[in-house]
Amino acid sequence: MFFIKNNTIHRYPLPRRCPARYEGEQLRDTILHGTEECVYCMRRWPGDESDIGVS
Repeated sequence: MFFIKNNTIHRYPLPRRCPARYEGEQLRDTILHGTEECVYCMRRWPGDESDIGVS
């Protein structure tokens, strides 16, 4: 799920590295055009559990 805050789209639940806070914004299951992607939520970082080959 995703939510939009200040024209930036974030994942919900928020990853620990993201400084944004969820405050009851509408949750969505699609990414809207014209919004910026939060680099902390929408990018894959080294060490993420979802990385292929990480055990």
